Amino acid sequence: MANGADLPVEYEPRLVEEAVLLAMRDHAEGDFRARRECLYEIADAEARDAAFRRFHGAWFERLGLGRGIDQALWERPSIGVAVRTCLVACASSDRQEGAELFVRPAGEVGSDADRRSVVIRLQPSMLLKPARLAEFLRHELLHIADMVDPRFGYEPRLPPSERGPAHEGLLRDRYRVLWDTYVDGRLARLGWAPAGIRAARLGEFTRAFPMLGEGPGAVFERFFSAATHRHADLLAFAVEPESALDCSSGGRPPGARCPLCRFPTHAFEPEPDRLPSAVQQQIRNDFPEWNPAGGLCLQCADLYRARTAPTLPRG
Repeated sequence: MANGADLPVEYEPRLVEEAVLLAMRDHAEGDFRARRECLYEIADAEARDAAFRRFHGAWFERLGLGRGIDQALWERPSIGVAVRTCLVACASSDRQEGAELFVRPAGEVGSDADRRSVVIRLQPSMLLKPARLAEFLRHELLHIADMVDPRFGYEPRLPPSERGPAHEGLLRDRYRVLWDTYVDGRLARLGWAPAGIRAARLGEFTRAFPMLGEGPGAVFERFFSAATHRHADLLAFAVEPESALDCSSGGRPPGARCPLCRFPTHAFEPEPDRLPSAVQQQIRNDFPEWNPAGGLCLQCADLYRARTAPTLPRG
């Protein structure tokens, strides 16, 4: 099958060989085994290796083991337009499986498409599981389609955090959860997502954003049910999730933690943006990243109001 824009697909020889051997493991195909055994009789090592590559490649085509890759790329024609090559390589574990976009430095070649290539890493056994392969590739390749879509505005590096590497890792995890949620929401509406994916993504979302309180469903739906988002939208929420809330309790849901004292409370300052400028400045002196959209509890607000209140002269 021709894929999206006749994107050339190259398969790593190791992946081809292992997939073919797995496919033929339970078949008493005399022709396959007899012809393969004959190749060991080739004395020259380079010629023998080349003969094995041709042999396994021919059987790979005969068995149709690349059809799942072609189908997945055909479903995402924007990748074929924006990318010049695709390599399917062998993964040694589940953790190594995935799809990545590689971009050569500007100036080395002509167009943006000429600079881009996609690498898909799979375990050989995945090529023998069409349904599982389709679900996996649809998820991975929608990420790639977002990366090459100018409207999404993808940037490969997230901004550094003044709080250090630990907070940068937290930011990356939040961004991953948001992007996976946005990807799988679109796939679910196409009927291409596995059963239970919404509940799974909601669980990840809840764990990644505990500051949203016990009921983050409405906020989660902004990403799972969205028809379109941009990289900048996901990043802004990952950096400052409190700013996206629209709640009456100073922008935070009841039971959430105060961003200053970190205690859960149902009593937030109702209008933190109307605190006197001196109070807001005193808060920022202690918490430089705080802003009124993040809110604060009434106890902290009263404490800072007291700190900035003028001292009455003694009689």
